[in-house]
Amino acid sequence: MLASLLPGFRDVRSALVAGYMWFGAGWLLIGHYGRPPAGLLARPAVELLELFGTGGRLAAISVLCLLIGEVTGSVVAGVFGRLSQTYLHRLTAADLDHLPGGPLAVFRPVSGRTVERMRGRIRQEHRQRQEELISDATPRGINPHEVDRIALDAVREVLHVSPRLIVAKPELFAEYSRFKAESEFRDAILLPLPVLAVAVCVNLTAPAWLEALVIAAVLLADGYLFAQSRKRFRQAHSLIGHSVADGTISSAAMSD
Repeated sequence: MLASLLPGFRDVRSALVAGYMWFGAGWLLIGHYGRPPAGLLARPAVELLELFGTGGRLAAISVLCLLIGEVTGSVVAGVFGRLSQTYLHRLTAADLDHLPGGPLAVFRPVSGRTVERMRGRIRQEHRQRQEELISDATPRGINPHEVDRIALDAVREVLHVSPRLIVAKPELFAEYSRFKAESEFRDAILLPLPVLAVAVCVNLTAPAWLEALVIAAVLLADGYLFAQSRKRFRQAHSLIGHSVADGTISSAAMSD
């Protein structure tokens, strides 16, 4: 029962937590800097919330937070996904031996070990295809340029072939989904976490140096979460790449 609920919980966890963080930060900041004479909310809004009752207010706030978190989390995930695609499209065949570094390397979606295993699979299939098609009188050998071209296309497909794993091996897809959900959760709270820290600090009666220390610690934690998010994202898609290398799922580039 609990196992069947976990995937659904993962779908809303990131957006809901991020939304609550945005809501809490906004409430604190508006209350600190922009409190109107009648209070944080106008009287009609207060009366409407009182009409809902405690349960209704919690439900309305939760739905609002879910929507806010869904929007902001989707924006962050979309930007990071686009950067990962940009990294892959900038790869050349010469980069497959040692994946390049640089700022975009943070968004590298697969490990070097995964790329090497995929190349090995393609090299093996290329050799088998030659043995089937080439006659004994024709010199045999592996065309490294062709192998690297196919490997490059296959690596670029890693971000898009995960649905094939649902049918081929559901337990592997569950593992992929877990890694991906952990990455998305960290991505979703990257922005609201420092904003919430600032909102809390401006409402504290503490020395400025202590507030600065708290914000610095939160920023360090945010950087750590970002690194962990990219690691989980890479683990998720490396699992897809290993599945392609094992032959569990097929790649259009390797099938051509």
